Amino acid sequence: MNNPWMIGEIEAYREGLLNVVVKDMLDVEGCPTTLGSRLVAATATPATQDSSVVARLRASGVHLRGKANLVEFAFGVHGINPWYGTPRNPLSGDLLPGGSSSGSAVAVALGEAEVGIGTDTGGSIRIPAACCGVIGLKPTYGLIDETGCAPLALSLDTIGVLARTLADLADGFCGIGGMLEGSVPSWIGQVRVGVPEFDDVVTEVLRGIDIPMHAVTDIDLNELWRNGNTVLLVEAYRQLHDYLGEAHRLDPRGLSRLRGAETITDDVYLEALRYRDSARERAFRSLGMGEGIVALPTMAVQVPQLASFDLTYMNRLTLPFNYLGFPALALPVRVGPPALQGEGADGMVPFSLQLVAVDHRESQLLTVAKKIYERYGTYHADLGTTGVQH
Repeated sequence: MNNPWMIGEIEAYREGLLNVVVKDMLDVEGCPTTLGSRLVAATATPATQDSSVVARLRASGVHLRGKANLVEFAFGVHGINPWYGTPRNPLSGDLLPGGSSSGSAVAVALGEAEVGIGTDTGGSIRIPAACCGVIGLKPTYGLIDETGCAPLALSLDTIGVLARTLADLADGFCGIGGMLEGSVPSWIGQVRVGVPEFDDVVTEVLRGIDIPMHAVTDIDLNELWRNGNTVLLVEAYRQLHDYLGEAHRLDPRGLSRLRGAETITDDVYLEALRYRDSARERAFRSLGMGEGIVALPTMAVQVPQLASFDLTYMNRLTLPFNYLGFPALALPVRVGPPALQGEGADGMVPFSLQLVAVDHRESQLLTVAKKIYERYGTYHADLGTTGVQH
């Protein structure tokens, strides 16, 4: 395969159906679940039953295409997999595809599937959505049944959906157990991230739709990220530490993060968990107890180059909302300087706007996203990513 977005094909693409790919963290009956790891794959046996999400999807009548590639153990935002190959970013092959749900995002961007199922622990749906110019939804924590899905960090993990259209995203979300009841928030607040060119684009988007704007200044993204990162690293280490006995067979990037987590004490971890309760309460108040939503960039950095990249800031604006448990949507929009989100040798990446609501307000996010698309549209036609590759 010249673009290794898939680990295992189940059936060929079928016109007229909702074709779905599933990240290889979720069990599919008859297929081994590899977690994107050669170490796991060496002893993995075919799953004896579908994960809850896959069973729901089958019952809804979708067409299951295959198991999608990912960062090993879903532990990284770069999208690189040294064992199965790295899915090529369809917008520009010299840019990172983003991760960890890289295969799901690339499959959707290529038109190999209408819906990609991924997991999101610190941004692993929204970041590849931003890198590949598609839509990504991380639902409310605990909303989607995770039975049959391999965990990474139990208090942050969420199963979600990627798609090129809002209609397909909504179908995929409902197919995995989500519910949408149309509603419009009373207002939208902007969370400024301190990078003027990105903040200015968010302001421009919000001014273009017919919902009142509020300033939101009391969500501390840095503190949320710091505590969320502590929780992620400690829980991932607890989940994966048994693999350290064969460290030479692990992806060096993930191994380095695991080694760094060894030094975090239980006291620091427990303090991060305690802080979350008060942080959620403050965030609920900031969003009017569900009356409002907030908008900010998905990433306040350009998509990094594949050959030389710095991951330091890629999940700075996504992980805080895993930590809070709030639903969040990454949305590509036709706004701002063309190369704002990134430019590679083959094309440009659209700006990715992140919308965030309080628990169980996914319908608000999709309603606002529809209003934004009615005003701004997307980059797909300009970038030539609509050509189906199957």
